[in-house]
Amino acid sequence: MSRTQLSIPVGLLVENVLTSGESKEVIIECLQRRDYSRLLPLVKESAMDFDERLQTAADIGDDWEKAILQGYEFKFLHINGLKRLLDFRFDRKVDRDYVQDELSLKHIRLTTQEIELLQSLIGRQWLVQAEETEAAEEGRTDSELSSCIPVHIQLKFP
Repeated sequence: MSRTQLSIPVGLLVENVLTSGESKEVIIECLQRRDYSRLLPLVKESAMDFDERLQTAADIGDDWEKAILQGYEFKFLHINGLKRLLDFRFDRKVDRDYVQDELSLKHIRLTTQEIELLQSLIGRQWLVQAEETEAAEEGRTDSELSSCIPVHIQLKFP
């Protein structure tokens, strides 16, 4: 069974609504009814135009419901979309938690489970590799550091 593939706008909608902390069923119900009052105060980016992104999903056939319930992968993801994904899903921000070097991101500290999830979301286009050297460790506790692995993300085909 192949994974559901989403465009950038629809994938980032999914990521944003998942930051609400609501159950998948509640999220789907709110989006189906186009009543976002329960989600907007809870999501990371409340200014996102949910209606526009749901219309994009309808127009191009992105199955956001299946993606929320069963997972998905991005069809394509540019560097800025990747940075937004890292913020939504893992609360990692450029210049605070990692460094951007042209079209690659370095020194991102993630757990093994986070690395596996990230690879499943972006693996069509991006390569996620453990780094050889230790990354900057500011702002992380010892327990976070011991469970996290510094990784480097780069395009598979530059």
